[in-house]
Amino acid sequence: ERNWQIGDRFRSIIDDAWWFGTVESQQPFQAEYPDSSFQCYSVHWDNNERERMSPWDMEPIPEGTAYPEEVGAGVPVTPDELTALLYKPQEGEWGAHSRDEECERVIRGIEQLLSLDISNPFAVPVDLSAYPMYCTVVAYPTDLTTIRRRLENRFYRRISALMWEVRYIEHNARTFNEPDSPIVKAAKIVTDVLLRFIGDQSCTDILEIYNKVKAEDLSSTDEGEEVAEVDVDSDAPGTSSGKRRVRRRIKRQPMKASPDAWKEQCKQLLNLIYEREDSEPFRQPVDLFSYPDYRDIVDTPMDFSTVKETLEAGNYTSPLEFYKDIRLIFCNSKAYTPNKKSRIYSMTLRLSALFENHMKNIISEYKSAMQCQKRKRPRYRKRLRSSSSSPSTSR
Repeated sequence: ERNWQIGDRFRSIIDDAWWFGTVESQQPFQAEYPDSSFQCYSVHWDNNERERMSPWDMEPIPEGTAYPEEVGAGVPVTPDELTALLYKPQEGEWGAHSRDEECERVIRGIEQLLSLDISNPFAVPVDLSAYPMYCTVVAYPTDLTTIRRRLENRFYRRISALMWEVRYIEHNARTFNEPDSPIVKAAKIVTDVLLRFIGDQSCTDILEIYNKVKAEDLSSTDEGEEVAEVDVDSDAPGTSSGKRRVRRRIKRQPMKASPDAWKEQCKQLLNLIYEREDSEPFRQPVDLFSYPDYRDIVDTPMDFSTVKETLEAGNYTSPLEFYKDIRLIFCNSKAYTPNKKSRIYSMTLRLSALFENHMKNIISEYKSAMQCQKRKRPRYRKRLRSSSSSPSTSR
């Protein structure tokens, strides 16, 4: 790390050219992250422009450096300078082999993995036109093709960085989808297979590891469960979209359609929301001493603790009332903090997307249960009337 001081001269690569400037001051870019180095330096460029810079974007000026003929202009970067700036892996950072050897081995493994149907949901980036909320829920999207291209470009400095990104395939699927959904189970298998392959540097056939993992997965199936083919449709993106077929375990259990099932489902959803760090600003009522103008903007305050108390007291008559109150929390947040670049606005969007994704299933199941109950009642009454009006044949 370079410890830049006020008045230090530096240069930085922008658009294939060196640009020169001077450090003017240092302070955190965001007050809530005082130890972060991100854009912590205020700099004055030689062309009289000012900007915030991160220390890793600034380079010392070597002796004998050629300056531009015109003050404030740039100097083209030479190929040798670009090569010199590239990271040189240290011994052991790629295991027993070199980075080039390991990158090529893993590239071949990913190509083999992409030939399997189970990897289809994670082959390419998510189609954001089909899933516009995906990027508000998933902070670090990734997929097998992106990882392969980064290996080809020697993007990863260490093998640990590669493994870190591979783990995000499962993490992202679990974040965006139901924990027990087929897409999450498929993501776990794909991630496990690739991590084992990366860890075993003597392995050249990833399909051997896949078959082993699949056998372990099948052997762990509980009694009363069986393996069946199911469609993973576009409502459950892993990374890419479209219809995919994966293998999942399903339990043969009778269908249950209880009109009151929503109560427990809403409790579980509320617990899930409380587990998210994004929910912290909305867990308790807004402090009117800290935000005295809040009631001037928000007519009906609402928070998660109030919703929880109402739910536990049994004062919601349907999930639609629960849904309305949660939506009110997000609407109030956007009304009081309309700045789309603010942290609280981003937290609101992520939490809202998570809530909507789970709530649509709860409401759908509730409506189906109510319709089922209504269909049963008329037939029951009709049978009662028919039996009471029929003449007795017994003596």
